Amino acid sequence: MLKDTRKIDLDKLKQSIPIMDLAKSLGLEIKGRQARCYNSQAHKNNDKHFSLGLDTTRNRYKCFACGEQGSIIDLYKQVKGLKLSQAIKELAEMTGLTPIGYKRQNKPYKATSTPYKAEIGQSEAYSEDLGAYSDIYEELCFICGELDQESRAYLTGKTRGLTEDTLNRFLLFSVSDYQKINQHLKAKFSIDKLSKAGIIGDKGNLIFYKHKIIIPFLQDGRIVFLQGRRLDQEHPKYLHLKRPVPLFNMDILTDIEKGQKVYITEGVFDAMMLEQNGYKAIGILGVNNFKSDYVDLFKGLDVVLALDNDETGKRATNELAKMFYLKGQGVSSKQLPDGIKDITDYFLSLSKKNEKI
Repeated sequence: MLKDTRKIDLDKLKQSIPIMDLAKSLGLEIKGRQARCYNSQAHKNNDKHFSLGLDTTRNRYKCFACGEQGSIIDLYKQVKGLKLSQAIKELAEMTGLTPIGYKRQNKPYKATSTPYKAEIGQSEAYSEDLGAYSDIYEELCFICGELDQESRAYLTGKTRGLTEDTLNRFLLFSVSDYQKINQHLKAKFSIDKLSKAGIIGDKGNLIFYKHKIIIPFLQDGRIVFLQGRRLDQEHPKYLHLKRPVPLFNMDILTDIEKGQKVYITEGVFDAMMLEQNGYKAIGILGVNNFKSDYVDLFKGLDVVLALDNDETGKRATNELAKMFYLKGQGVSSKQLPDGIKDITDYFLSLSKKNEKI
């Protein structure tokens, strides 16, 4: 029996098994770099949004809904329902990190993970490695943690109408302590890498100073892009990385059924609102950021353009429709009533009528 866990190098033990491998071996249901949280009593509908983030860089985990977090030791302990000493004992036995005098009976653990290869990444539209700087973006997400009270009040308020489940599903967070976060990133990553990731400006500081609400863009569960939104009335309201702009919510395109309807919106919040109401939606950051190659990702789908209800939005709708037409794919467009500016406004206007789109 292993009696003295202090003789084990715990720091080494925490890095001994890739957290992705451990989560799989524990039977957690995984989607990309997220899993259904084991703390089921704290979630509705068995955590259908896969709130447990798996930080493969630091080999840690964090649930963005209930707050559970820790190392692989904590994950093993909680899922197995063990005391800490017993969890350490069993992990040490699995990995071969046993103390002097303890005879190991089983073969040490051997990692089974293989390098991730995104399916969407095979498209010409995503020929560039979007995940090249995911470690930086995910580090920012993990150290920021969650939305602060001011940001949460705005997003769930009368002008946005997003639910807590939606905010958790899309992993929104706030840059609340700018100086601390700025220094942390520069201490952990080189200025050159941060610059190439597009996350610092010309003066070498984090670009999200005023834009404290951060919206992650994911590809196969990994954060590949970030957009910030400021809360005051100053401009620009939005700021994003100085990197190629991907589609928002693109992961739905990997398993959507042929012939299914999918909406394309102008902006991320309209896409969130549609998803919140049970519709499949992709967000774009303006028609100029929609490459013609992206059309190929929608092949076989019933595409509905749901852009803003103004002259700019109507022109953008025509431009997008032309892109699809030139690729041999037809699309339809959602006609919003007069006085309704966008999809979010539309759903908010329907909230008291219990109507559907």
